[in-house]
Formats: sequence, C-alpha cells, structure tokens
Amino acid sequence: MSEELYNLPLYYDVAFSWDLEPEIEFFSQLFREHVPFPVERILEPACGAGRFLVALPRHGYRMTGYDTSAAMLDYARQKVEEAGTSGDVTLVRAEMETAVFPREFDAALNSINSLGYLLDDEAIVSHFRLTGEALRPGGIYIGHLSCAWDGRPDMDDNTWEMERDGVRVKTTWTIESENRESRRSHHLCTMEIDDRGEKRVLIDRHELRLWIFEEFKEQIERCGTLELAAIYTEGEKHERVSLDAHINGEMGNLYYILKAL
Repeated sequence: MSEELYNLPLYYDVAFSWDLEPEIEFFSQLFREHVPFPVERILEPACGAGRFLVALPRHGYRMTGYDTSAAMLDYARQKVEEAGTSGDVTLVRAEMETAVFPREFDAALNSINSLGYLLDDEAIVSHFRLTGEALRPGGIYIGHLSCAWDGRPDMDDNTWEMERDGVRVKTTWTIESENRESRRSHHLCTMEIDDRGEKRVLIDRHELRLWIFEEFKEQIERCGTLELAAIYTEGEKHERVSLDAHINGEMGNLYYILKAL
C-alpha cells in the first residue's frame, strides 16, 4: 500500500465499503465447521480502516486489530467509537512479521490479500508462526488471497464504484505484471474521487508477493504452528477446493483455512 493512500483512510474506507454481512455469515460457518469450541475472540492483522472491527462486534465477537499505519489506526479507532463498540475492540500498532500476542484468540482473519505485503519467505514464515502462537490449539486463521496466474492476468473488468456521505470513489484495480522469478506481483490501483464536488485522482502502485501454491504450503509447514485445513472459493456457494488441486490466479481470491496446532 502506498504511503499516500494509506494516509487517506477515508477514501480507502469508502472504496472498500461493500456489505460485509455475507462474508461474516461465511466466517461464522467456518467457525462452526472447523473450530472445536465457540469463537469469541478474533485477531485481525492488517486491519486497515477497521471494516471488520466495526462489523464483527455486532455479531458478538471481541476484536483485536493491528496495523502499521498510525493514520489507519486513528481512523479505525474513531469508527469504532462512533459505532459504540470500543469496549469490544483493541487496536495495536504492529507489523505482521513481528507482532506478538498472548495465546488467547479463537480465530484470526486477513482479508483481500493483505498477506501479499509480506514479500520475503522469512517474513511470511515468521508471520504464520507468530499468528499460530496467538491462536488457541484448534483455532483457525482465515487468509484471503490469490495465487499466480497460469496465463496472462485478466483484471479488465475489476472496476467498482462506492459512495457514502457525499464521497464517491471509483476504483480500478489491475495486475500489471507477475514475475515468477522474483516472486513479485505488480498492481495498479486508480481511484477517481469526488469528495462533495472536490475531485481528484489517486494513482497507487503496489508490489505484492506472488503466491505459488506449493510454496505457500511449504511456508505454512515451515512455521510449525499452523496447518492447511481447507480451501474455499468466493461467491455465494463457497465451494470447497481439494488441497491437492492445481491452484492458480484464474480461480480468483480463495479462502485458506489454517488451523492452529
């Protein structure tokens, strides 16, 4: 995430302000199917503007979110206070590869490929290890990401428009290139913003980890605290994918269920 956009959390929040209820219902289903005890406490690495920190407490969950951006955390804190759920939310400034928490969480979640900002193998393994250590045995970490494409990345229709309180943001997200040798995926995000008549355009480039499924499985195994338990597709049906399947970018973002050992 570029420094410019991450210091403008309102526009980021509006751009990604779609209805979370269907996804939360799916999370609740995953908790029932994969966690052998009631899920009450959830950890959210890279919590950003706090979408889930506001939405999940309304369903009875207690949340701890952390992020590297002070601007995002300040914005999220204000949202939580306005929602009246600050008693159920803890906010911490930390980095994914070094964040340490007590082993008290029932589940964790990481949405929209925020894991991709962990570029190197050691950072990825460290994050998985530390997150697994923060989960009670049997708890799950839900990671949401896409793997490398077999062909040319096709994101031509990935444009959406959201509006809230007079602020309209039209977002176009494109994968410019994938480099399997360097394990890097280069993305372009363009936001056309109309802030109550004041217009601007933000052009934001992102360098993300290019996920190779077999390597992803090896990184989970190396961490020693998590194991890959299941994979699900997006969409209304959330179909289960075989752990032995050939996973590629053509399948879109998938939900990876990692169980704490």
